[in-house]
Amino acid sequence: MTIRVAGIAAVVFFGSAGAYGVTKLFDKGIGLLIDESGIADNTSAAGIGLIEWTDITEIRTEQVMSTKFLLIFTANPDKYLSRANGFKRKLMKANMNRYGTPLSITSNTLKCRFNDLERLIKDGFVEQSAKGKNR
Repeated sequence: MTIRVAGIAAVVFFGSAGAYGVTKLFDKGIGLLIDESGIADNTSAAGIGLIEWTDITEIRTEQVMSTKFLLIFTANPDKYLSRANGFKRKLMKANMNRYGTPLSITSNTLKCRFNDLERLIKDGFVEQSAKGKNR
């Protein structure tokens, strides 16, 4: 019985991951948009849409195995958790428990190197923070 349940769980999980991967493969939409409003993240299954510059308190780089990603810390993480439901919410809560923020961005699904992504986002954060102080 245990083997059967584990097998069904594996099929559901990897089937969902495979379907998402195929969908993203043919998705022509913008994966990540950085502008004066913030960071619009549609890069992964946990992508939440617009993360406003005014909400961001810190951006930190982490690495697990060979995958680097940016952790986006906000003053109110619940604001972003409340936008998600189902599997996306579970992924974001797992991020929150492990890293202290539900928001993370990687370049794996983008046509750019991680170092370029990191520089663009951190530079945008510094620029928008300076503008906010001048208001």
